Amino acid sequence: MRSGFTLLETLLVLGLMSMLAAVLIGGSASLLKGTARSDPEDALLALLQTIRRASVEKGRIFELVPVASLDDSGPDFTWSEEIPTDDKPPHEETLPRSDGKTVKVLAPESSGAILLGGVASEKPLARMRFFPDGTCDRVRLEISTAEDRRITPIDPLTCAPLPAVDAK
Repeated sequence: MRSGFTLLETLLVLGLMSMLAAVLIGGSASLLKGTARSDPEDALLALLQTIRRASVEKGRIFELVPVASLDDSGPDFTWSEEIPTDDKPPHEETLPRSDGKTVKVLAPESSGAILLGGVASEKPLARMRFFPDGTCDRVRLEISTAEDRRITPIDPLTCAPLPAVDAK
């Protein structure tokens, strides 16, 4: 008498394992995406890559525009094609709130910074453009908390952060 698994049993186990793997991989991707967006800085960096990807895929120039609001209830940014169409409203993005941390998109060079309460403050840019070749405008990100202020330059070729040592 021979013992072992039949071909049907083996295929059934492989099918169940592949379905379980697909569920786990799909669930972990959304889990990782959710954790990346719990910090305003990470959320803005992910948003920059999302807009860059949309610009490359559509072959059009896209713009990221900060929304100036008096309260924190509305979106922080809108983004859309540079020449918007009536049938597609701009996307609205709200960054997560985290321990008084704020993120601003600044001009590539420091010009016109003023001291407010002993902390340098600059006016945010009116817009940031993303081009179909995968590049973007040269900008800096200001990450501010109650204790400190950090400037992170954005590489115009990859739209990714550069080391803060290179900030001007």
